[in-house]
Amino acid sequence: MRYQLGPAAALAALCAYGSPAAAQVTCGDSLLARGDTAGAIADCEALAVGPPESAEGRFLAGRLLLTRFLAGGESDADRDRAERHFRRAAELAPDSARYVLGLAEIARTKTSVFERTRVDDLVDQALALAREHGSGDLAEIEFRAAVVDWEQYEQLAHRYMFFGDATAVDPYVMMNEWKDVEWFFGSQVRPLTDDPGGSDRHTAEEHLRAALAADPRHVGAAGLLAVLLLEEDRTAEAVELGQALVRAAPDSGRAWAILGMARAREERWGAAQAAFDTALVRMRAGDAAPYMNLGLILKSIDQVRFGEMTPRQQQALNQLYWTVSQPLFITDVNEAKVEFFTRLTYVIHRWSDPFRLAPGYDTDRGQVYLRWGPPDIWASFGRGAQSQWDAVSSLEGERNTILWVYNASQLRFAFAMTPGFGRTTFSGDFRTFYNEARNLFPIRFDNVPAVAEMDTILVQFAQFRGEGVESTELGVFAFMPIGRMARGVEAGDLQLETAAMVRDGRMADVQRDRRDETIQGGDSLQVERRSFRFEVQPQDYLLRVEARLPGAGRAARSTSSLSVRAYGTDTLALSDLLVAERVAPRDSTFDHWSDFFLLPSAGRFLPDDPVGLLWEIYNLVPDSLGIARYTVDVQFTVRNIERRNIAARILGGLGDAMGLSAQGDDQVSLAYDREVAIERGGRQVEYLMVELQGAPLAEYAITLRITDRISQRSAETLRRIVVTETPLGRR
Repeated sequence: MRYQLGPAAALAALCAYGSPAAAQVTCGDSLLARGDTAGAIADCEALAVGPPESAEGRFLAGRLLLTRFLAGGESDADRDRAERHFRRAAELAPDSARYVLGLAEIARTKTSVFERTRVDDLVDQALALAREHGSGDLAEIEFRAAVVDWEQYEQLAHRYMFFGDATAVDPYVMMNEWKDVEWFFGSQVRPLTDDPGGSDRHTAEEHLRAALAADPRHVGAAGLLAVLLLEEDRTAEAVELGQALVRAAPDSGRAWAILGMARAREERWGAAQAAFDTALVRMRAGDAAPYMNLGLILKSIDQVRFGEMTPRQQQALNQLYWTVSQPLFITDVNEAKVEFFTRLTYVIHRWSDPFRLAPGYDTDRGQVYLRWGPPDIWASFGRGAQSQWDAVSSLEGERNTILWVYNASQLRFAFAMTPGFGRTTFSGDFRTFYNEARNLFPIRFDNVPAVAEMDTILVQFAQFRGEGVESTELGVFAFMPIGRMARGVEAGDLQLETAAMVRDGRMADVQRDRRDETIQGGDSLQVERRSFRFEVQPQDYLLRVEARLPGAGRAARSTSSLSVRAYGTDTLALSDLLVAERVAPRDSTFDHWSDFFLLPSAGRFLPDDPVGLLWEIYNLVPDSLGIARYTVDVQFTVRNIERRNIAARILGGLGDAMGLSAQGDDQVSLAYDREVAIERGGRQVEYLMVELQGAPLAEYAITLRITDRISQRSAETLRRIVVTETPLGRR
């Protein structure tokens, strides 16, 4: 996908490059605003040839032509015309540093490495002119000089060498099985330790600091310097840089985004979110657009659909997407959204080319970084070249290979970089691999602690008819792995935050139950059980249960889609089947599921443990004497295991429960008849305790079927359990 700037954004970017004096000369503004780039070029070229002949007109015409060439021109004609305009501008104003810099930018687009080596000399010439004549463009030219040095550093950064049997990198080993990738990096290569390219990086830093000294508000220089500092793990300096930048340019949204990026890499997620919130409020529309563009991280088909939406629809989907992606609803910080903004800010400042209006998120590395973040292994290889100039002697065919590896997802990518100042592209079939990967898992946040270290809460929820005819009661039973969450923390008091939340289709809270308490920790298998009850209207919801230990910096959650159904008064219906380790009535009279002592289960039982079952029946049809007659059939079926004979027996619960029949060697059925006094449209609550003797370690399906023998109607519900020897608190 190529992201092209709209005419208005292109015009703003072109004007932003010029000095205050130069900005007074304009051409083609109204034409660009209407989307007529060709007309704008013609207007600037008319200004250029005069009379009088205009150096600035030629420069502006050249920039427009060069951006059109980069947008995908089919020939070099646009670039050649741009080069002629830049040369003539430099002849008309030989003291102008910016026109010489235009020639340097032309050289950077050339196919031949030999021609691109002229870039350094042209940049040095532009710098000398700017310093000699006190040009208002000094900060911009220092920045462009830094970009050139940074690109030279990129040729050698993260350099690896061979020490095994291999003598050259074969990127296609990355397409093999994961064990081959591990073998390659474990026994064939290792990183160099003498900081290859370090001198280029240091020179780039000097130019960037010089640019900021000339203009403390220069966002481009500050952004690349922040990237450089993060490259060297100088996070505190990156934060200080961001703070200084927003003091100098408090009205700049891009400046606040740089501070947000630095704060995120400091893992100050709340502060980072606050900075990005400020950034989006203060950004111009063109700068904010990519931050709102979900298409950058969606599957390919969803990317197309997003592009076809109206702005209002895109805004609604954007809000919904990031709300669902928030790691914890119990806090106000959305680390996933902050991380996306951080990655986007990073690729904008690391791989964008503002002169040519080529955004970093349109580059191959930028797209991969946006979706999956910084790689765990970043390795570059060259065929013996230890500098850019060594590579030049090997002609254009000598290309650097860059390998990125992600351990958690086992994703890996190979890129090819032509020595010089070319853009890096996917190597070989890796573009196809990328397209397949983005459709399997479009984005991951493995580098975000709130996501990567998130534990899982096992949850059982069951629906029952509510007290009101129009409502449904929801019982939620959560099993929070406190022992795992508190690993490495000394035994003692722990502050525990828990919450269960029901949200509607717009991700607004329908009901929320939050609790803060102090618990005693110290047991590695400790599981805290919590129960929640909600009364909701029948519709679709999102159920989120969360637990957080602020002192340990760890959390756990469960997210479930929940389709709440209605229970009418005219059709036989069943509640969900609630499974428990123990279930018993509080007294001899009970008419509601909450009238029972329950030790709920997460659906995991040790071998030979009893299984408690609880359910409610609605709308049995009584006879003229008010007696309902129905049949209960409970089936246990083994799933996903080698078949073994199993048996079951009733331990208690119903005195007249009878009739055990074995059906095959992987299923048992408990069937019995019942007669109860009941009002029409009423509720009947029942329970069983069942023990599986000799049951294999397996997953089981429990099917409950009720048949009303008077109305001849049936209702059925299903619950799955697991018989395992692994304790609940252990993975």
